[in-house]
Amino acid sequence: MRKTDRKYDNAIREALTELCEQTMKQIDGFEWLTHEVNYQRFPQSLMISLMFSDRQKIADFKNSDEYNTVLRAIQSRLSAAGISLKNIANHVQLNTA
Repeated sequence: MRKTDRKYDNAIREALTELCEQTMKQIDGFEWLTHEVNYQRFPQSLMISLMFSDRQKIADFKNSDEYNTVLRAIQSRLSAAGISLKNIANHVQLNTA
């Protein structure tokens, strides 16, 4: 991993850590989040996974106003870290733990 890649990875991790802690308190069934990225194709390859306890919690979340709130929060935090994504929904996936 190049020095620049490490900087981006740390920025992503820092941006998402606080959001993860907030989301665990606010969203029923949310357990954690993680990210994957191929720095050869950054930022297009960035994928953020939101992990839930079960599929019903995912469905409830996706059908709530909180879904868009969390997406906007992710985009805002990444943007503040200098990472620009056109459509954040293309970079977020919802999974079960």
